Amino acid sequence: MNPRIAFAPCTWLFGTAFALLFALPAAHAGDDPRWEILGGRSRTLHSMWTNTVFVERLGDTHALGPFTWSPDLGLGWLQARSTSHARLDHDVGLVALGARLYVWRGAFVSGQVALALGRTDALSSAGQFVSSIGWQGGHWVVLLRHVSDGETHKPNHGETMLLVGVGF
Repeated sequence: MNPRIAFAPCTWLFGTAFALLFALPAAHAGDDPRWEILGGRSRTLHSMWTNTVFVERLGDTHALGPFTWSPDLGLGWLQARSTSHARLDHDVGLVALGARLYVWRGAFVSGQVALALGRTDALSSAGQFVSSIGWQGGHWVVLLRHVSDGETHKPNHGETMLLVGVGF
């Protein structure tokens, strides 16, 4: 298959996701929307590490009993690995949508469903689940994130990452 033809849907999907990220601020007139830029390292099978970057767009916060939550739209990218041990030699992009639940003094948990653009043995299907636990304070955020398809397609070793970033 021609790589340019295979890449065209990815370009269209990322373009659409970026348009949505920039359209959300106009759709919300509240004071709470937040951007985050996160970077870190991700690990999969046999301690194989790679770089990863995410951009998150958090919407207005809403009350939910003693907690608050906000919608969360994210774009992510995981760098390919140079290895002959497993099929991990492709970059993978993610477009994710879900919610962040704030539980105590900046601590949060979040869940998203994601579309993976690209396949590896770690992320081997289009549909993925993203779960995170972290802390946000002022302009800083740190989180531990896991991305996997929940064993709906094999192999799927998943990706576990530590991300640190800034919010504004």
